[in-house]
Amino acid sequence: MESGNKIAQDKLKLLYILNYINIPMTNIEITNHILENNYMDYFSLQQHLSDLCDAKFVKLNSKNGNEYYSISEAGSAALEMFGEKLPDYFTNEIATNFSYFKKELKRQRELLGHYYKKNDEFIVSLQVMENESVIFNLSINVPTEILAKNICKKWDSNPEEIFGSIIKTLTSDLK
Repeated sequence: MESGNKIAQDKLKLLYILNYINIPMTNIEITNHILENNYMDYFSLQQHLSDLCDAKFVKLNSKNGNEYYSISEAGSAALEMFGEKLPDYFTNEIATNFSYFKKELKRQRELLGHYYKKNDEFIVSLQVMENESVIFNLSINVPTEILAKNICKKWDSNPEEIFGSIIKTLTSDLK
């Protein structure tokens, strides 16, 4: 059985991580990174997330068929009040271990590529988001799922270059 102090500190750690990332995350994203860095075990993590949602320190919102966790105003206030209770080594580790993840997560949320089947074709949708608004959307009909997967894979591997190339082509002077 965990002691009350350890439970409180683990919940505070979760709030700190959600605050540090500052991008809504799915349960899988949170779980993978918490377990990967050995901050707590799976069952404790799930219980703490549930408790924090019940206490309104963490919000759970649905978007595009996924559920995303983010810190609430009450969670931010609690973190501000009790954040000094977190050990310095932990806050330093979070900055080290989660900075790349934060950048990658932000990129994934802003540069989206997916496909779906419609009749006998596949529709590939490539999007660029900025401040939760779509600033670029390109839909392409392709005949096979393999082609749709390959387009999405190429977009995911280098969306900035592809987007830049499309914009350059569309805005260059005609000769």
